[in-house]
Amino acid sequence: MKQSPAFLSPQPRQIIELLEPAIVKRLQNEKRGQGIGKHYKPFLTVQDVPSKGRIHRRPSLTHNRIVHLLSDLELAAFLLFDWQTSVIDIREQFPLNPEITIDIAKRLGIKHPAYNGVIQVMTTDLLVDFNLNGQHSTQAVSVKYSQDLEDERTIEKLELERRFWEKEDIEWFVFTEHEVPVICVKNIRWLAPHIHSYDLDESERTRVFENILHVLDAAPEEKISVLLSQLDQLQGLQLGSNLQYFRHLAAQSAFQWDMQSYLHSSLKAKDVTPSVYWLKKDVEYVHA
Repeated sequence: MKQSPAFLSPQPRQIIELLEPAIVKRLQNEKRGQGIGKHYKPFLTVQDVPSKGRIHRRPSLTHNRIVHLLSDLELAAFLLFDWQTSVIDIREQFPLNPEITIDIAKRLGIKHPAYNGVIQVMTTDLLVDFNLNGQHSTQAVSVKYSQDLEDERTIEKLELERRFWEKEDIEWFVFTEHEVPVICVKNIRWLAPHIHSYDLDESERTRVFENILHVLDAAPEEKISVLLSQLDQLQGLQLGSNLQYFRHLAAQSAFQWDMQSYLHSSLKAKDVTPSVYWLKKDVEYVHA
């Protein structure tokens, strides 16, 4: 996680001379592109730039911060990383040191991004930090629709970005719509908002888990939505109550399934596997 943008604070004179006052103010006063975890502030927010398609502001599971995503494709990429337990930080719209990108542009003979003659700070869409078995690593991700990769100017800017991260010894890659596992993303969108929808104590979560597990074991060929509705009726609960509990517990990893292959709406009881840890009551429950 060495990618702290030291060029932002304090501002070297060369940087101030390169950028217009409004950008310098964003860097210095608003501390854009600085911080880590929940304290990070993206260099660009949804208010700053026009975007292709819908924009999104949503909370992150990884660091409990509102993130700013500038397209549906950025949202899909973000959800996939945010769902991974090995991910420990995601910084969106991460600024690149303009002194370095300008130097790269000059060496390659590529025009550096500018607006009305004013040099612009380049950004990488997602900077993702991992901790896998105690080993830290970082990936830089540029999110682009495949049709944009046919544009020569887009390719030039991507090459500047690639060279920047190569210099930083950071793995960089382009994420397009062809990399989106559609079923998996739909499942994550169905589960993620419910990770904190309840704050159950030990006895409550054990009771709910065992009740749902019992009905799933009893009818492996039946759809879970049907079984959970029947459980609502049996318990005298409002229709949908146990489905909400299931979404919460599945978001907490109590129940699992092949999220790449099976969409939540088509799940049968046999497709769902209870967590071994929950069965042993060795639960790491994330409280709201």
